[in-house]
Amino acid sequence: MNVNLRQLRAFIAGVQSNSFSEAAERMGITQPGFSLLIRQLEEELGLRLFDRTTRRVEVTSEGLEFYDRIARILDDLDDACQDMTDLRLLRRGRVRIAILPSAGATILPPLLSRMVEEHPDIEVSIVERLAEPLQESVENEEVDFGIGTRPSKASNLRFEPLLKDRLVCLCHENDPLAQIASPSWEDLSKRPFIGFSGNTSIEHQVRMLSAQLGSNLLRRSEISGLNTALGLVRSGVGITLIPELALGGLDLSGLVLRALEGPAAQREIGLIMLRRRSRSPATLAVLDMFQRSGAAIGNDSLARFKDLPRIALSEVG
Repeated sequence: MNVNLRQLRAFIAGVQSNSFSEAAERMGITQPGFSLLIRQLEEELGLRLFDRTTRRVEVTSEGLEFYDRIARILDDLDDACQDMTDLRLLRRGRVRIAILPSAGATILPPLLSRMVEEHPDIEVSIVERLAEPLQESVENEEVDFGIGTRPSKASNLRFEPLLKDRLVCLCHENDPLAQIASPSWEDLSKRPFIGFSGNTSIEHQVRMLSAQLGSNLLRRSEISGLNTALGLVRSGVGITLIPELALGGLDLSGLVLRALEGPAAQREIGLIMLRRRSRSPATLAVLDMFQRSGAAIGNDSLARFKDLPRIALSEVG
């Protein structure tokens, strides 16, 4: 059937007004134009919807039945269009983000605080993922984008750098490395080393640097969480390397941080997104905020550690 939306809205206006002239005025058209819309609709349906006299119009019983159905449909249509408008104007929306555990505590809080101020109606959900699971979450569209390290293999992911995060040596305050201002990689190789599991970005960077220098670390254990690593270091089991971005959210009492001598063990943190994929207005708003402010926030958080070789963790706080 060749029924259009304008005809249906004219019909609804006619039933609600009980007057073609009033309904035409509500729609902003002439009465003959309104009458034409109703006649076309009746011809298409093959039913009379209004009884017309020289003095008034009355909706027929068939028209009343049609009105009940069409009024609900048009209300749903109006609600759907309003929902789309709210999404476009950022009055509603949801964004799902996956982030490395070591970066979340530093990068996210100031950005999300600003997000709440600028767009209070956007809901942001965050999940922590290690490097490889994070990339898989983006590829499988479980999240809208990720904040992690550059993908190590070719994929349909796009990486947009935000900041660089170096790895620093963490040891017990009584460990021999605590007496060295800037331990070398050779110094590290002489101490029991607490490594991270293979699917973490930390372990990837450590293994890559170890291969470049042709030196192997004396691995004592392998874990996946930063707090576990701190506990093992604090108990004297060994030393480890952790990202600077993670320092602000850790209990560092009784431990010492040292920057490494020679090649910097660092990782690049950035936005990870699917290529050639459209994004919701809410996602675009959050991405824009990260692109404008992410690097500055990350660099500010690292600024207080620029004199790292001369400070102990107890002084960092």
